[in-house]
Amino acid sequence: MKTNKLFKGFVLGIAGMATLALALVADVAPVAAHGERSQEPFLRMRTIQWYDVEWGEEAKGGKATKVNEVAIMRGRFHLAEDWPAAVGKPHRAFFNVGSPSPVFVRLSVTLNGEPAFIAGPMEIGRDYEFVARLKARIPGRHHIHAMVNVKDAGPIAGPGSWMSISGDWADFKNPIKLLTGDTIDSETFNHANGVMWHSIWMALGVIWIGWFVARPMFLPRSRVLLAYGDEDLIDPVDTKFGALFMILTFGLVWFGYSYTENKHPYTVPLQAGETKIKPLPVKPNPVAVKVTNANYDVPGRALRVTMMITNSGDEAVRIGEFTTAGVRFINKVGLKHLDKFYPRELVATGLSLANTTPIEPGETREVKMEAKDALWEVQRLMALMGDPESRFGGLLMTWTDAGDRNINSIHGPVIPVFTKL
Repeated sequence: MKTNKLFKGFVLGIAGMATLALALVADVAPVAAHGERSQEPFLRMRTIQWYDVEWGEEAKGGKATKVNEVAIMRGRFHLAEDWPAAVGKPHRAFFNVGSPSPVFVRLSVTLNGEPAFIAGPMEIGRDYEFVARLKARIPGRHHIHAMVNVKDAGPIAGPGSWMSISGDWADFKNPIKLLTGDTIDSETFNHANGVMWHSIWMALGVIWIGWFVARPMFLPRSRVLLAYGDEDLIDPVDTKFGALFMILTFGLVWFGYSYTENKHPYTVPLQAGETKIKPLPVKPNPVAVKVTNANYDVPGRALRVTMMITNSGDEAVRIGEFTTAGVRFINKVGLKHLDKFYPRELVATGLSLANTTPIEPGETREVKMEAKDALWEVQRLMALMGDPESRFGGLLMTWTDAGDRNINSIHGPVIPVFTKL
């Protein structure tokens, strides 16, 4: 019996040392994956449609910043009229920032110029403008997204861009002035206190589990419980031990609460209300679009859409961009208006039209548009063919010769094809 125990211990020891050695010598590279691609296409295409998103350093411009400096992320988003029935409506939504850990500290967020520090309702079919001020914290090259968290739907990520932070993390400071007039650094404030309380509760948990593991182990206790019930498992010593732990636990909670109340008499509770932010005013749009047919060429990686477009304005318009899920399909017209800092991995020049002449005032025309690029595959958007409701959505942008832009949210069912129709 002792020999078997010694052998088992030897094997476990060898395995443990091998695992430790492997962990120490293994070259583990940081992950540079794009988590937004794992979201279903219908969630990215038919819920929140992002446009005019910019990333930059507040003082100088550009996407590189230093520790303690402030960066800005701004842009707009449209809540699509074709909101999926399977996704919770944005009756309670919160604008957020998606990043790989807290590499930035969010100083403030405004929606349509108003502070947005708690969740609130948003209106489907309307637009919102956001500005987020971010303080650089952790050096590195990070992929940063705009994001909206919707109750019953989860996070809906927008387009992401790489932002670089230089400097030393140890230099980061985040001073906050308290109601008492004192100033603290939230990066290090009460760090030792937090470590102490975590250690105390972890130690109590280990002692509690260890006590019952040793009297006896789990499997023998389970057998006794099944055969004879729980009365034979609890003796007077266990009862006294449990009572002692209960008294100790309540005592620690009371002591911690009293100490905190005396040391910090002025506190602000977590806010449980909601913001009431009105959407942006509806801009007059002389362009009306109705989708009549759409198909996706699987081998050609191309979305083909047939639309009836009516221009009731005073100037001719040209189609220049179709954007969906943060991917911008553009042609020569759209290229003139493309932000040079927009992530190039999200720009496709594969937008083409059967008729490239401008749509004249008062004209109604059938327009055949093709958005073709490997980004359908790279961004995993072609997976929409596997959805039980195969529909697409996005923003169609047209421009006048004077540079005025009109934006239409388009949507409709899409059929997969394997030959060009």
